[in-house]
Amino acid sequence: MKTALLACACALCASCKGAQPRAPAASGAAQTGNGADPALYYPLAVGNSWTYQVTDGSGAHEDTIQIVGRDGPWFIDDHRGRIRVDSEGVRDADRYLLRSPLEPSARWSAVENLVVQRFEVTSTDARVETKGGGFSHCVVVRNEQPLPKSQGKLVTEWTYAPRVGLVQLLTQTVGPSGTRDQVRLELVAHRLR
Repeated sequence: MKTALLACACALCASCKGAQPRAPAASGAAQTGNGADPALYYPLAVGNSWTYQVTDGSGAHEDTIQIVGRDGPWFIDDHRGRIRVDSEGVRDADRYLLRSPLEPSARWSAVENLVVQRFEVTSTDARVETKGGGFSHCVVVRNEQPLPKSQGKLVTEWTYAPRVGLVQLLTQTVGPSGTRDQVRLELVAHRLR
């Protein structure tokens, strides 16, 4: 199960890269995250890269994800992730990772392999410290999805910094035997074009 969770977290992380920001919809909105354009949290360009420290049950290691090409509106990374920005938000092939409006309590859902995933913006002004620096005005998105056989749920929280992208990802299982940390990704370094 840990291998599946790590693969899931890495796949989601690989698909969680930014996009070229559109003009902010409202004065000051892009600075604070309140009602900000989701593209602000995805600075996509070929050559952009993010290095993360990945910590799971087997220990810690670093992993770098780099945008290596384009396929029409899609940006392709070197982990086979595909992401794009459209009029509703930032998405991978299966779901919106950030969706307008970016406001606390904003919610959306997606169905993948007959599993309903529920997303909620829990903060638009979080501050996060990582090995890659301190980041303000971050958007935090929480996802919950049920585990098989009523074993509880998988909870993932993504933290995105404006003009940087994904800076932290935390994955936990919550079930009858309690809460267990599964995977943690923390930004170590990034290079944007």
